[in-house]
Amino acid sequence: MNQKILLLLNQLLEHVTYYNKLSPFPVFDTEYVNDIKLKIDKMNTNKINYDELPVVACNHCMSLWIENDELENDVCMRCGAVNDIAIFNDIDHYLNVKDAKQNAED
Repeated sequence: MNQKILLLLNQLLEHVTYYNKLSPFPVFDTEYVNDIKLKIDKMNTNKINYDELPVVACNHCMSLWIENDELENDVCMRCGAVNDIAIFNDIDHYLNVKDAKQNAED
């Protein structure tokens, strides 16, 4: 349980720490990196099956990094899209759509 979400979070953590090590100043905010680590730890100790929960992603870049600003807008922190999100039934549905979108671009 939670294997797919944990896999995505671990890949994201690996990605951001890799690029933060390459540059003299962190590319990704250290608070964001710490939030990822805390989320992974919380999911490892929690009994909730996150793989079955709805997933919110950006419609443009399919990023899961969505935050709310002070005006309650959903902002993609990767591409900057505002209030253009897609809600998927679960992580499997998200991964299928993401793979189909990537294959269509290739």
